[in-house]
Amino acid sequence: MVYKYFPKINITTTVVVAVFVLCLNIATNSYAQGGHGPVFTLATPTLGQGELSFDVMAMSTRQGNSAWMIRQNWHYGLTEDIQLNVSVPTTLQKIDNPPQGRLGTMMGSYGDLEVSGLFRFYKTYPGVGQRFESSLLLSGSVPTEDKRGGIHVGPSLHGGLVTGYASRTFYAWAGGGYQYYSEQHNDQLGDIGYITGVIGYRPPVFQHDYPKPDWRIFVESVTEWVGGSKQNGLKIGNTGGTKSLLGPSVLGLYGKWGLSGGILFPIYSTFSEPQESESYRLNFVLSYWF
Repeated sequence: MVYKYFPKINITTTVVVAVFVLCLNIATNSYAQGGHGPVFTLATPTLGQGELSFDVMAMSTRQGNSAWMIRQNWHYGLTEDIQLNVSVPTTLQKIDNPPQGRLGTMMGSYGDLEVSGLFRFYKTYPGVGQRFESSLLLSGSVPTEDKRGGIHVGPSLHGGLVTGYASRTFYAWAGGGYQYYSEQHNDQLGDIGYITGVIGYRPPVFQHDYPKPDWRIFVESVTEWVGGSKQNGLKIGNTGGTKSLLGPSVLGLYGKWGLSGGILFPIYSTFSEPQESESYRLNFVLSYWF
């Protein structure tokens, strides 16, 4: 089915969005900060060699009911082109049948603890302040719960590839990936294939050095193809499908601090009832560089 209008969002989400809008009034800027970009999609930036950053991420998705989760993400620049990541979830509010998909490409699926490496294998500089580069993301994850939607969850492997352009004013990245779940107690979650795209803009008023404000605005898109799941060795009917989501996000930087957030809404879905495709994806991220 095609979504012709935005879904209704509950009061909790409305309050969180209002708080986020208030946070936008805080002046922010960056110096020596890397490895961060859009909220939901693949991107190429990596931390500099020896740099370490930590994110606290509040995230929510709704599929019938709202799920809320906190993630703690550690990032370390092994070299200027290799970044190592650890993402640990803490569930605040569970739902019986969470959506199958990567809620953010750098942090794994719902309820998965993930370890990953981002490898920037190509870069060139066509002009001053401009770069064109490509990166490879490889990760492995283990579930933090025994079952998800009534299906035993096994470890998974994931790989993604992204390429794009960045300058002081404009940003654009396109990429895709694939996640495979192993069999667990004769059950198996469906594989996830996806593509992402993002464009960004940094207005001239924010193109100044610290302590002046620094904000970037993004429009992000995610399309996922989710395979059918198995239970007791048999395919489960009416599982799997295709979904596309689109929405805005922002990234603000100030000294060693960063604040980002965004929301995606579904614009297309082939998921059949009673699965119920997601109503939204919502992420807020507070970052600190050591």
